[in-house]
Amino acid sequence: MMQLARLVLLATAFAVATFALGWWAVPLVAAGYAAITTAQRGSAILSGVAAMLGWGALLAITASRGPVGTLAAELGGVLQLRPIGVYAVTIAFPGLLAISAAVVARALASARS
Repeated sequence: MMQLARLVLLATAFAVATFALGWWAVPLVAAGYAAITTAQRGSAILSGVAAMLGWGALLAITASRGPVGTLAAELGGVLQLRPIGVYAVTIAFPGLLAISAAVVARALASARS
């Protein structure tokens, strides 16, 4: 239960930080969380999943307000992807970014100790 609460709070932090500061807030939040939880196993994976959930929520909110499907079709044509591929890449990007930043931050925090 505690892990689920941590996931929801972290996903909310990723969504709010991304909305306020842009995509580069993802590695900052992930690195901050990893530095705080260096003793916990799986914190990098939790960061990645939470980042994907946070961006998924932002994508859902944006989709309810405008023609995201049209944008995905046009961008998919440029990238030679189907619209579902554009959504998959959009959701995978913050997850991979968060995992990378968390692993680096955790290694740096462990090296300092």
